Amino acid sequence: MPLRDKAILEIGINGGDTTGEFHLQEDLTDTGDVAKQYLMSNRGQMIREAFDIGTDLLEDEVQNADLENRKGYHVDGGSGHYRESLSFAASKGDRWGDGSTDSNDPDDVSKTDATGCDPIAMKQVFEWFVTQSKSDSSGGTRLHIGEWTDGSFSSSAGAFGHAMPVAINESSVTKDPDKPSTIEGTVELTWTSVFPDVDIEGSFEDGLNEIAEYVQDF
Repeated sequence: MPLRDKAILEIGINGGDTTGEFHLQEDLTDTGDVAKQYLMSNRGQMIREAFDIGTDLLEDEVQNADLENRKGYHVDGGSGHYRESLSFAASKGDRWGDGSTDSNDPDDVSKTDATGCDPIAMKQVFEWFVTQSKSDSSGGTRLHIGEWTDGSFSSSAGAFGHAMPVAINESSVTKDPDKPSTIEGTVELTWTSVFPDVDIEGSFEDGLNEIAEYVQDF
């Protein structure tokens, strides 16, 4: 079954050559936020009011339209954002990085892995991945949670068939001296589109150049 009680955030760095897995399962809180941006919203009132005035001059069935005040037509072009805000705790038993160190040796820590290590090392490794990552539409940062998973971390894929490609907006990790065995953190992610294969085939820079040329021509 898909993920029900944890989330896995995959963060790629070094051009995708290194991927850290951060298993968020302690005190996990998941908040979704959807905000729509309409091509036409409140300004649609101007069109509706002009239409209203026009119908006063026309003996036509358009007079039966919805012409109540303080409303406007809305056109949804698909703009806006969908954000996932996660708050969590983590401790030595959680997978924390690229798995390159010995999880049974708390002194074996690298800048890309702190599994089984002291919480302060976990805090700094997570921050290293976030600062070094380019979490954009190249698809290097992915969130596995609920139905958003490909089955890599569960017995089956979720309803969406793949992880959610995300961009990291901001993160915060706290090491509380009153809780020496854990760290607490929050991370805000925005669902993002992945560049088509044709745009990033060969190199990521080539894809960006093609997109820039398209925007300029447009």
